[in-house]
Amino acid sequence: MGAIQVLGIVVLLVGIILIGIEFYIPGFGIPGISGTIFTVAGIFLTGRNMSERIIVGLVAIIVIAIMLVVSIIVFNSKSVKSPIKLDTDLPGKNLFIEEKDMEYLVGKSGVALTDLRPSGKGEFDGVKLDIITNGYIAKGAKLSITEIKNNKIFVDEVR
Repeated sequence: MGAIQVLGIVVLLVGIILIGIEFYIPGFGIPGISGTIFTVAGIFLTGRNMSERIIVGLVAIIVIAIMLVVSIIVFNSKSVKSPIKLDTDLPGKNLFIEEKDMEYLVGKSGVALTDLRPSGKGEFDGVKLDIITNGYIAKGAKLSITEIKNNKIFVDEVR
């Protein structure tokens, strides 16, 4: 086994490790791209002829597939928190409030919790809401809900 084959094995292992890291990071980023490049380069450097390269490539694919299956099993267990999957159950069956159910808010008075440029947060009867205005309203200003449109709450400043 020559120095090129040893270098190829090292490059191949680094590539497989980078692909394994990509399983834990959402998206296809630098570890996945560089892992793929390193793995392909390692396969070509390790094999002396095409048949050896095919065998090394198949072994690399099998190792990566086993790593994928293990990572799926680990992520599906409750003891390990997945960086990809949302583990929090949202309470209630229907968290979407229809526009007609929000009509009672029109005319309510409240206060701006943040600067509205033109959107921000306001508090109305002890409930914090995302709100929109036509322009700028400073934090702490008194507000009145004027309209509900496309599930957006529009306010004006009370002077």
